[in-house]
Amino acid sequence: MDRLKGHRDFVAVLKKRRKVCSRDIVAHYDMRVCVTVLDALNEDRKVSPDDIATGFENTPAAFCDTLKQPQKNDVALRLGLAVSKSVGKAVIRNKVKRRFRVIAKEHESLLPYGCDVVLRAKPTAAQSSFDSLNEQIKKIFGKIAKNLQDQNQFMQTMCLKTSEDSDSKASSQEQ
Repeated sequence: MDRLKGHRDFVAVLKKRRKVCSRDIVAHYDMRVCVTVLDALNEDRKVSPDDIATGFENTPAAFCDTLKQPQKNDVALRLGLAVSKSVGKAVIRNKVKRRFRVIAKEHESLLPYGCDVVLRAKPTAAQSSFDSLNEQIKKIFGKIAKNLQDQNQFMQTMCLKTSEDSDSKASSQEQ
């Protein structure tokens, strides 16, 4: 898991206003846009749900994880940490950040490919145990994965409706 380092990267995730909260943590998340979907929408060509799910034409969505490998500059997951001074002094803030990094690395398999996550510590995170933070991050990552899966299903249905509408318009124009 790589890190979000630049201010621009943090702002891009935070602007989407997608977040999941727990007692001690707020997680903001975003998916990086698939180039195939953008190209297809810009070129007005038909896009199947499998193309959207995998990023490849004529490839079943079930094989997405095995076929799409990260490129040299394309990192699968990126994590950003935001621990403000309200959490505590520098030693405490660094302790919370170290915990977040270790726990996020442990549960990164729960997140889908291409996901950016910013974990923001609430002031109560300093007093929380490692096990408590571990459970919270595990639940948060699970919720993020579920939300992104629901969003992906919604996008697939919208693309199907769009392609059906364009098919019906094309058939009516031919007549």
